[in-house]
Amino acid sequence: MSLAMLDKIKKYYGDRLILDIEKFEIFKEDRIGLVGENGEGKTTLIKVLLGEINVEEGNVFLTDSHAYISQKEDYKGECILSKAKSLFNAPDQYKDYLSGGEKVKLKISKALSENRSIIIADEPTSNLDSSSVSILEKMLKSYNGAMLLVSHDREFLDSLCNIIVEIENGKLKFYKGNYSKYIKIKKEEIKREAVEYTDYIKEKERLNGIILEKRGLGDSIRKTPKRMGNSEARLHKMGGQKGKQKIDKNIKAVISRVEHLDVKEKPKATSEIKIRIQEGLEIISKNPIEINEFNVIIGERILIKEATFRIKRGKKIALLGENGCGKTTLLKAILKYDNEAIKINNRVVIGYFDQNQSILKDNKTILENIMEDSSYDQSFIRINLDGFGFKGDTVLKMVNSLSGGEKVKVALCKILLSDNNVLILDEPTNYLDIKSMEALEEALINMDKTVIMVSHDRKFIANVCDYIIEIENNMVKQFNGGYSEYIREKNKPKVNNKEKENKEKLMLLQNKLSEIISILSIGGNIVDKQKLEVEYEKIIKEINKLRQR
Repeated sequence: MSLAMLDKIKKYYGDRLILDIEKFEIFKEDRIGLVGENGEGKTTLIKVLLGEINVEEGNVFLTDSHAYISQKEDYKGECILSKAKSLFNAPDQYKDYLSGGEKVKLKISKALSENRSIIIADEPTSNLDSSSVSILEKMLKSYNGAMLLVSHDREFLDSLCNIIVEIENGKLKFYKGNYSKYIKIKKEEIKREAVEYTDYIKEKERLNGIILEKRGLGDSIRKTPKRMGNSEARLHKMGGQKGKQKIDKNIKAVISRVEHLDVKEKPKATSEIKIRIQEGLEIISKNPIEINEFNVIIGERILIKEATFRIKRGKKIALLGENGCGKTTLLKAILKYDNEAIKINNRVVIGYFDQNQSILKDNKTILENIMEDSSYDQSFIRINLDGFGFKGDTVLKMVNSLSGGEKVKVALCKILLSDNNVLILDEPTNYLDIKSMEALEEALINMDKTVIMVSHDRKFIANVCDYIIEIENNMVKQFNGGYSEYIREKNKPKVNNKEKENKEKLMLLQNKLSEIISILSIGGNIVDKQKLEVEYEKIIKEINKLRQR
């Protein structure tokens, strides 16, 4: 029995058909990841399923036994004591001063504690720190029910989903398996479509060539040769009629074949994004930013204590730590640059991204917004905008007409293409669709700029970053390597100092024991032999004690 169903759904916004779904059912064993570009209708589909918006055509069913985790910070109730609440360390109830991450934890804990048949979640990992995402992942893995997830976190989708549903142009396509399998199948589809399109064009050109050739032959039959008498011309015309009819029939047959060809659409072209530091903005110093004995204290609470570290030129740095540990506070302190503990090289030009898009001007177009702070030419800017989904004349749209997700993409493009050499990015992937996030990944990997970022997306960090700075227990720790190496190092069994001392002591005793055995085997003075035997017994007892610890 299905827990949810959309049947023959059509949903319009004005003249635009947003959803055109033949049938979509969710069963108990389904763990579904809903993917698609911003504006394709993922959230609309969820709202239709929840009954929050009506459809023009079709039937909607959703079991009463469902829980919903939304993007909105609209839940203001209490959270009952539960395993989820304890693991998340979620607050007891909603308070205005709670951080975005704490509000998300409150909603998730409530949803999981209700033990419903299906959980519907719209970007549940947004604003959560990496450890909280891992906790949520483990809880959802053990959850005994169906799931419908909208998420841009590819590792999250990989770990949890057994079906990926792609929405494009209002229609759904279904792929069995997790996100990685979906990507593999999509790549194979794209290759196949490219071959099919090439074959289609070749066959169409071949048939059109035959048509032109036949028409030329028909025209030559119609023409009466010069110096031909009237009687001969009449005979030529009569004979030509039959030939012409045959050729026309052949032409119609070939035209019919062209019309009945299985039309193949041209695959979407992708542009490579490579951003370089503009001339004159290079940083000579090995350490563009230096932090010395930096403290962060809020009220009576110490967040960061005597932090000392260097931001190395050209590195892509991930700043990690739990919600509320002081990551954003540290970034803002660097931006403000009014603390003696922070030293910034005089050639550093910082580009800063956060979620409020305050760098955009609503009364200007997308293209105008980006060009005003960039030395790149218009064609290069258009190539990069294309990578983020702004194709052709859409770059001429006014910013005030864009959706929230689109504004995030424009703000990111503006930061990436502005005349700067150090980027500070605070949760750049929030509310981006996966395709845009991959475009951002490519841009960051291929650029020479130094990058400091806060992100909860583990795969994004793993793909982009080559240096880790973590805030843990009020201290700042550094790791020279990528995220995967960092996690392996962090998960290594830690050798207890006492255990290490015992091992070293045991080794010394065993060496001493070997010496005594060697001397005793030679023989010698009886008194010395008795002393050695006493020492031998003593060492044996000590070795046994150490081994029992």
